[in-house]
Amino acid sequence: MLGRTHVGLGIMTSLVVIWLFGTFLSMSEFNTIALLVSVIGALLPDLDMGTSSFGGKFGIVKAKQIKKVWIGILILALMISIIFLKNTIFIYGILTLIFLGFIFADKFARKGYFAIRNFVQSISGILILLISYYYKHYAIGWIGIALLLLLLSKHRGLSHSLLFLIGATYAVREISLFYGSTDYSIVFASSMASHLLGDMATKSGIGLWIPLSNKRIKFPYTIKTGGKIEKVIWIASILAVVNILRII
Repeated sequence: MLGRTHVGLGIMTSLVVIWLFGTFLSMSEFNTIALLVSVIGALLPDLDMGTSSFGGKFGIVKAKQIKKVWIGILILALMISIIFLKNTIFIYGILTLIFLGFIFADKFARKGYFAIRNFVQSISGILILLISYYYKHYAIGWIGIALLLLLLSKHRGLSHSLLFLIGATYAVREISLFYGSTDYSIVFASSMASHLLGDMATKSGIGLWIPLSNKRIKFPYTIKTGGKIEKVIWIASILAVVNILRII
C-alpha cells in the first residue's frame, strides 16, 4: 500500500483503540504525541524500502541528481579522451567504457542512491547509539538498533514480521516511560499492526513469521497497490478519522 493509505489506516486504528480502551490504558485523549507515534508506527515498516516516504528521508542525494553528475563526468571524460588520447591505442577502449557508462547511467544512479542512503542510515543508527550511551539516555538506543537492523531487511521482510512488531512496541514503551508517564506503545502497536494487515491485502504479502519462516503471508483476496480499491480505503479511513474525532 501507499504511504498515505498506511497513515490513514494507522491513525484510524489508533483512534479506535483509544476510543474503546482509553480509560483502561490511562490515555483519555489523542494528543499531538500520540498522533506522531501513530504516524511513525504506520510508516516504520517501510523503512526497509529506500524509496518509501519514510525510508527516502535518508537519501540526501536523489538518483536523478546522481545521474546528472555521472553524465557530466562521462561528458568530461569523453572530451578529455578526444583531445588528449585520440591518437593513442587506448582511445577505443576508453570510448567503449564511456559508451557503456551512458547506457547504464540509470542503473548506476540507482545503485549510488541506495549506497548513499544506506550509509546515511547506518551512520545515523551508530550516532544515536553513541549519544544514548554517552548521555545515559539509554531508551533512545532502541532507535539506533532499529535503524541498523532494518539495513539487513529485504522489503516486506523483517520489518513486516510479528517479531519486529513486538520488539518495536517494547522499544516505544521503554522510550515513552523514560521521558514521561504516558505509555504510547499501544498507539504505536495498533498503527503498525494496521500497516502489516494492509500489506497482507496486497499481492506481494509480507514475511510475517520471519525468522521462523520466509513464506509470504497474504489474504486470499488481494488488491493492487495504488489501485482504485486502495483509493477507496484511503478516503474511507480519512472520513472515519474525522468522525471518530467528533465523537471523542
